[in-house]
Amino acid sequence: MKKELIFMIALLIASPQLTLGQSRYGDTEEQQLLCKEALSVYVSYKKQKNYDEAYIQWIKACDVCPATAREGLYSDGIRFLKNEVKKATSLEDSARVASLTDSIFLLYDQRMELYPATTKRPNNRCFILGYKASDFYKFNKDDPTTANAWFKESIDCLKEETSAAVLSQYYVTSFYAMKAMEGDTAKDKLGEMLTEYLVLTDYIESNIANAVAAENTKAATGFQKAKKNIDEVFIAIAQCEDMVPVLSAKIASDSSNMDLKQKVLRLLNQKDCSDNDLYLPVAEAVHNQEPSHPSAFAIGTEQSKVENFTEALRYMEQAVELCAGCTEMETYLLKTGKIASFLGKTAAARSYAQEVLSINSESADALMLIGDAIAGAASKCNDGALGSRLAYLRACDYYQRAVNKGDEETAAKARKKLSANSKQFPSMEEIFAVGKSKGDNIQIPTISGCPCSGESTVIRVR
Repeated sequence: MKKELIFMIALLIASPQLTLGQSRYGDTEEQQLLCKEALSVYVSYKKQKNYDEAYIQWIKACDVCPATAREGLYSDGIRFLKNEVKKATSLEDSARVASLTDSIFLLYDQRMELYPATTKRPNNRCFILGYKASDFYKFNKDDPTTANAWFKESIDCLKEETSAAVLSQYYVTSFYAMKAMEGDTAKDKLGEMLTEYLVLTDYIESNIANAVAAENTKAATGFQKAKKNIDEVFIAIAQCEDMVPVLSAKIASDSSNMDLKQKVLRLLNQKDCSDNDLYLPVAEAVHNQEPSHPSAFAIGTEQSKVENFTEALRYMEQAVELCAGCTEMETYLLKTGKIASFLGKTAAARSYAQEVLSINSESADALMLIGDAIAGAASKCNDGALGSRLAYLRACDYYQRAVNKGDEETAAKARKKLSANSKQFPSMEEIFAVGKSKGDNIQIPTISGCPCSGESTVIRVR
């Protein structure tokens, strides 16, 4: 154990740099031959996944090769040492575990010093730092702050090139680092986590899109898992009553930072934190600077609260237009459709609901919105016979589908609508008058303005 650690330190200190004409495998032909042979032997065992023997042969390679022989000397060494840590842990040999982990981080440091950039990875040091942070947190769960600082440095450097694991672990360690803090320091960290959430998820969404385009299922799954982990932490920390004071203070201290205001607005929209004095001023500031779908949605939401529905619809339609495939599109379409329905614009309301269903075919809210649009314009289906009654039947078809697909709260709302509108079903006398019976299929007459013209339903009676 002691010999291994001393060897590692010696390797790290004695790191000769190459000079012009010198081979990376050694100064002499004999050393070059011995180095190449030693590298070949340990790599052969590594390919066989015989890490115990590969580790022994790797030490021999380190004895005869210059420190700059190949970058793999460090990455492979870390893999072998972690295998040794696993064995020492099973034997409860804490002294050996400590020695081996020290050696692992010395190898990381030397790798970053000797290979800060490569042809394939100009930011190679930043990638290595992410790996180092990950292993440090694995071996030092009681020190998330150190790992967190390294993760942050790596992400700040790599941005969207950051791996899924590093993005996820950074946010997790941020949470545990914050838990260890107190007072203003903890509040500052919370504010940082709230605004960084959007940056991290933007990186993740970009990587998922690229992975899907490249049909790389493994990569897409990895980033989706990272998104899930980050979302779980965000949900745990992002309560409106906690968010608003922190975000207000951040904006007050940097009032001209429009990028910050845009991030804050997105957070408030995402958590539906609109009942506060921060929401509308931030939305208007962002919208006046550069109209965006989050700002348009925010202002539209506030206009609807004061029952200025015409103005609310204008902003909501702008939010939909500016969204252009953004992840919030389903929310925007639903809200716009509901306002349109309230204003009696039933055709527009149904159109928005259909767009929602094209995104999410399981949307109970969209099905209810279609039901509302049909019921709200039932009088326009009057053909002097059953036309209007059939419209209510058709509306209730959608309400029933919403009951079947919705969660408990949504299903309860759909049941109320179903109960209220079923009172407008035809009577037995009315259906007999047109030669129909209960349970018959019937087509709704095609009438201009009728939102369900030509559709079919099943006759029920009140």
